[in-house]
Amino acid sequence: MFLIKDFKGVTPYEKIFFGLFMAVQIAILIYFQIVDGKTDWLNVIASVSGILCVIMSAKGRLSTFFYGIIQVLSYGYICLHKQYYGEVGLQIVFGIFQFIGLYTWIRNMHIANEMKKTEEVDTKGLKINQWAITGVITVIVYVAGSYYLQKFGSKQPWVDGMSVALSLVGQTLMTLRFKEQWFFWIAVNVVSITLWVRGMILAGGIDATGVTMAFMWIGFLINSVYGYFYWKKLQHVSA
Repeated sequence: MFLIKDFKGVTPYEKIFFGLFMAVQIAILIYFQIVDGKTDWLNVIASVSGILCVIMSAKGRLSTFFYGIIQVLSYGYICLHKQYYGEVGLQIVFGIFQFIGLYTWIRNMHIANEMKKTEEVDTKGLKINQWAITGVITVIVYVAGSYYLQKFGSKQPWVDGMSVALSLVGQTLMTLRFKEQWFFWIAVNVVSITLWVRGMILAGGIDATGVTMAFMWIGFLINSVYGYFYWKKLQHVSA
């Protein structure tokens, strides 16, 4: 089964990265258990499934979509509770994209390791005219989305809207297998960290959800840089 097979060929860096991420999440869990006397396992499910999703995405493995479904459901519920409506809408769209992406990737895979029979997706790069079109679409979606979110009552419409625009474009590029998706995910991660940190500042204090989600996005940011270089290598292999 690919869920198990996809863990074959995991590099020492990936093992250390995931181990450190889990250690931080456990520390946050214990801290707020001591301070608040409660444990919010939904935060853990969202962050762990999310980091597995992005690690497998960086490696071009199909299991990214399985973990992605778990992540959009759990993270979407958390954002609904926090009134980050742009993020909620994104998770609905991302949920649909998991199935579209799975279908697209299955049709464009190559054997990465003959002995271990692991498969990775074939990748490609944007041309100059495609970059121009992508940039224009991003700006249009940002302005329109932020205006709509402001009318809808989102707490941080222009920050939320930036995350929405960059995420939609990044998810589309991921589905279409363009390595430049990672530039958009890097930007999304920075905006999302800002969203959660700013949310705690506006609320006047830290909370378990805010801290967990902020560290989750920091993990995503680190992985996005790694993902770009790994996909660049995949493009060379599949060329």
